[in-house]
Amino acid sequence: MALIDRETVNRILDTADIVDVVSDFVKLRRSGANYKGLCPFHNERTPSFSVNKARNICKCFSCGKGGSPVNFIMELEQMSYNEALRYLARKYNIEIVEKEQSDEERQAQNDREAMLAVNEFALKQFKHNLHDTDDGRNIALAYFHHRGLTDAIIERFHLGYSLDSGSALMTAAKEAGYNEKYLIETGLAGVSEREDKTSTYDRFRGRVMFPIHSISGRVIAFGGRTMRSDKTIAKYVNSPESQIYKKNLELYGLYQAKNAISKRDKCILVEGYLDVISMHQAGVENVVASSGTSLTEGQIRAIRRFTNNVTLIYDADPAGIKASLRGINMLLAEKLDVKVLLLPPGDDPDSFAQSHSSSEVERYLAENERDIIAFMTEVLLRDVPANDPTARAKVVNTILGSVAHVDDAVKRQEYISQCSRMLSLPEEVLIRQLNVLITGRYEEAEKNARREQAQNSIADIENEKPAEDETPLLNLDTNKLRPYEEMLVRYLVRYGLLFFVDIKQDDGSTRPATVFDVIANELALDGISFTHSPFNATFEAIKELRHGDWVEKHEQRVKEIEIELDKKLEEARAKIGREGGSISQIKKLETEIQLQLESFRRDSINEFDTQYLHTHLTNSPDEAVRKTALELLFDRYVLSRIYAKQGNIESEQDQLPTLVPRAIYELRNAILSDIIAKLTQQLATLDPSQGPQAIEILKQISEHKELQRKLAEVLGERIILPKN
Repeated sequence: MALIDRETVNRILDTADIVDVVSDFVKLRRSGANYKGLCPFHNERTPSFSVNKARNICKCFSCGKGGSPVNFIMELEQMSYNEALRYLARKYNIEIVEKEQSDEERQAQNDREAMLAVNEFALKQFKHNLHDTDDGRNIALAYFHHRGLTDAIIERFHLGYSLDSGSALMTAAKEAGYNEKYLIETGLAGVSEREDKTSTYDRFRGRVMFPIHSISGRVIAFGGRTMRSDKTIAKYVNSPESQIYKKNLELYGLYQAKNAISKRDKCILVEGYLDVISMHQAGVENVVASSGTSLTEGQIRAIRRFTNNVTLIYDADPAGIKASLRGINMLLAEKLDVKVLLLPPGDDPDSFAQSHSSSEVERYLAENERDIIAFMTEVLLRDVPANDPTARAKVVNTILGSVAHVDDAVKRQEYISQCSRMLSLPEEVLIRQLNVLITGRYEEAEKNARREQAQNSIADIENEKPAEDETPLLNLDTNKLRPYEEMLVRYLVRYGLLFFVDIKQDDGSTRPATVFDVIANELALDGISFTHSPFNATFEAIKELRHGDWVEKHEQRVKEIEIELDKKLEEARAKIGREGGSISQIKKLETEIQLQLESFRRDSINEFDTQYLHTHLTNSPDEAVRKTALELLFDRYVLSRIYAKQGNIESEQDQLPTLVPRAIYELRNAILSDIIAKLTQQLATLDPSQGPQAIEILKQISEHKELQRKLAEVLGERIILPKN
């Protein structure tokens, strides 16, 4: 039977937000970096159910249940893995594809990677044009500086310039070996047909370039603003939709803003590229834009991955809020708390951020935010004559139409009371009309649900394989060894794909090794397997990841980072050359830059590898693997702020070269202790006539104790070398 194809599964896993999913069943409140609520799996009065938004997992510290969004639904609704995937697909309106991957589908995946590679090349070219060509410096860079942008913010958003030439990018891409097909499919090149002759040309010409990143940082599209004064030319040109770019799912600046949005628990929505960039430069980094498109459900769900609070910024023109009414209703329907900010007359987010200091911008935002319903009421009534009941009735229905999208009964009642005061209408009248609008909304939603159910009805669901019996290996005591095995598996689950040491090979040379490589190598040398079957299943799952697609994806990510580092190093050296200084000062600066870039390289690679590992383990089709990963990833306690502020505290990841060998040693020692205990028990059962056998057992006990004594010094000398 056909499985849900990998691309669909990845879309579900990328879209499903643990706070969003759990909130459908549990009332959550923020508790530090996490959320807490009453566990839905057992009765309790004190919340012990914790949700970690950063790792996209949840866990009850009383009953132990939880997991990723998939596992949570499986546990709560008693669904299979595939049923839970379908549940989440329906929740997020993701179409399920269930056929085996064909040659065409494999080709589509290859095409996707090729398109991303072409976009990365284009990004590099646009940045080169901006900084290293006369037109780039004199036209585009001068424009950015004129708009008040600093070199640092230009670099952060990877802004660039497309030469005013018919085929400069295409020529460079072809010379670099890129296929013209992917230039066309990404929208970097256009096709012209004149007089039975087909030709291609650069789509972006003479434009400053704004790359659009996916949430993971890949370049998926571009926006370009013309530098020409010709009014017949479109001011902005954007990449068309493609296999890698769906504009209704993407928000400009989300990649740069996601951490600030999560930290501040608020997302600020503006309209244009420069609005986002200028606000970031002013220190307000939780800002994104819908890039000229109307707000969509996909974009709202992208925001909900990081916060439930949204602030919309408008200029003084009330037409803006009227035009965005549908987007406001969608935000309310998605259970977001919406506020609005009106800027002073004549200002937009770009000009306001440029003309005020960071503290002034922050203060204005804090002091002038208003609730969306109150603001709508005030703005929509502003131009309605008091003696025009028809116009007033239309405004009332518009406002109530938005309130109808609020599902929280208490909040809805507060809005009704507020509207009653502002509109001078009895609450009873407003409630009757509101009920009519709510009924209409639910009827429409029910029709859509039936339509969706018909489209997604599938007869058969593939059942999961039953879990294997937990049969102890080597006749060892599983209970005694479990704590030591668990520590090793903990390092595998958290850091298994991180390169952290060099290991010796048979020819005396060394090679970089991951945490998994070191542990697997050491266990194999002694013939050790995990006695606890879930640990063994998790080990095998990580082994499959280590030797699977991750290798290629890791190498690709490293290449991307190296390209970025080369550019950063080149720019830093150019800056040092311009600023000058003594030889010792220059050497010191170069050393500092090298250290910073190496730290950036290491952190970027580790972040990619860790996220890849955690996502695949917590969403594994194997229940034992999912549960093990959840148990070992979730931290019940966090470091106190007092200690965190002190700094210079080595993280567990920093200590891996010491911790991993120690865990291997402790497991070996526990195995030897168990063997010695069993031999000692066997010795105690012998009678005096079995003297030779007793001597043999005593000899074995002595040998194993000697192994214990030598184990620690033998360990490090054999494999572990500090990584330079």
